[in-house]
Amino acid sequence: MNSGRVVFTFVFLLFISGCTEQSEPEVYRWDIQSQAVATTTSYLEIQNFVKSIEAMSAGRLIITPHPAGELAHGSDIYTAVSENRIQMGNGWPNWWSAQHPAWAVMNSGPFDFMNIDASMMFFYEKGGIELANELSIPQGVLWRPAWWAGMEFGLVSNEPITGLDDLKGKKVRIGPGLPSEVLVKASQSMAIPLVPEEIKPSLESGHIDAVEWTTSTGIIDLGLMEISAYGIVPAIWQPSVLADFLINKEAYDALPNDLQAILESAIKSYALTTTLKAKVNDIAALTILEDHGMTLQKWSPSDIERWRVAATALTTQYKQKDDFSRRLIDSKQKFKQEFDYYYQYFGPYE
Repeated sequence: MNSGRVVFTFVFLLFISGCTEQSEPEVYRWDIQSQAVATTTSYLEIQNFVKSIEAMSAGRLIITPHPAGELAHGSDIYTAVSENRIQMGNGWPNWWSAQHPAWAVMNSGPFDFMNIDASMMFFYEKGGIELANELSIPQGVLWRPAWWAGMEFGLVSNEPITGLDDLKGKKVRIGPGLPSEVLVKASQSMAIPLVPEEIKPSLESGHIDAVEWTTSTGIIDLGLMEISAYGIVPAIWQPSVLADFLINKEAYDALPNDLQAILESAIKSYALTTTLKAKVNDIAALTILEDHGMTLQKWSPSDIERWRVAATALTTQYKQKDDFSRRLIDSKQKFKQEFDYYYQYFGPYE
């Protein structure tokens, strides 16, 4: 009887000891800084993105989202991620061009990939992600595609712009890198890379004459149609633009394998969901802009040829800057040829 009590007590103490030794699972808390303002589709989907990660990880990975300018500003997002001031960033590759010239041509530049699917295939299946990480990893940053805006809108303005000649000497808000360089070369305008929150007040005050800002939905998100009655389309400078995610490598490496897998899965889900949802919204937004009274003008064939000449000259210059830029451009152009050849046979037939 006594020996049985001793055994029971011993087993009970082992059970209690085991329970007390079990520690709570570690919770990882990150911040993600977006370049997008809070009302945009891409930022609203970032909020869903972090909620999904928290649910899939059972609360072990909690990422707090921040809209444009809260923790880091514009191109400083890259530096903030590199320095682990924030663990994730969301922006556009050409904004990181101060880090390396090749970021200026990482995105889809003029006469580059003309379709979202071509750009997606290049990055996911033809080595684009690996090329981008050759640039970012030495600075402690992991790079992933975020979503594809595709063909951007063009320019909105307070006064009519009917072609490149009307832009001579004008001040145009446009992102840095190849897009702005081609615009300046083709039109002899001045490029000003304002961040989103600066765009509308600058256009209202006359500090700038025209604005490039993402897509038709983006024009509405910033309220530009309230002050701009004119648009010239499309955005020749970025026909298949994509946004990106930046991840601090040290923070990523500290995650257990299952949380890394959850994060990677959520990123791909975000890319698909945001790309499709944003483009559906763009189709609806174009009608809204027209109904609001915006007058749209298309570039003339002669203007497009001037764009092409400027783009070719600048792309050649980038290929001569350094070996990596040359490899990147050559890789993209090679796949573009393969893609275009295929669609000579299997393209639209209407």
